[in-house]
Amino acid sequence: DMRKCLRLFGYKADTMSAELVESKLFELVEKDPEKFFLKWVNNKTKNTEFTIQAAIAKNIMRKNKNAYYYGTEIIGTSLEDAVAFLDNKNNQDLKMTILNELEVK
Repeated sequence: DMRKCLRLFGYKADTMSAELVESKLFELVEKDPEKFFLKWVNNKTKNTEFTIQAAIAKNIMRKNKNAYYYGTEIIGTSLEDAVAFLDNKNNQDLKMTILNELEVK
């Protein structure tokens, strides 16, 4: 969970040691606790946001300026739009495809 949290803050924590992850997270919480609560504790869409950020990092999705793409399909014109699109019940097949590709890569 700490690695997921750091991903939402823009850090690639996949290759960090556990001690470094914990240290960086502690530093972020101490620096701006309100932002931590906004992005992680009180964020109901944090798992979908993490999925989007991880998919971008692994070139499954891409971001061009404010637009989020899966292949040539525009998912949203902001992070909030992309989260709403993937959380929509009609688009669960696409979300599952992205999650499966994340597991493979």
